[in-house]
Amino acid sequence: MKRSLLVLDETGDTPAHPPRAVAIGDRLVSVVDTGDGRSGLRFVDLLVDAGGAQVKLPHDANIDLRVVIRATAKSAAARLRAEALEAAADVLLGSARPAFARLFASTCARWANS
Repeated sequence: MKRSLLVLDETGDTPAHPPRAVAIGDRLVSVVDTGDGRSGLRFVDLLVDAGGAQVKLPHDANIDLRVVIRATAKSAAARLRAEALEAAADVLLGSARPAFARLFASTCARWANS
């Protein structure tokens, strides 16, 4: 029986995941993490629970806020990728915090209504 083999590189890094987008009021928030993608997905879920709506991110989207969730890089290439993401961020988090997601979503909603 033949099976395909999983090819691993020596760095142990996970591939970069595309940003996810959440619409909160009339604001478009981009969420990405520098790790395996789970923290970004969790934060998006928290924003949706707080009143946002996950949307597909178009290529020509006008993003209002960029959120980056920091993870430990395992190689020099991963550190460079993380530094580039962090440099472009409006908000940099150490982890996906439910309390922060609620406050962030309510603040974005107030901006949309004012």
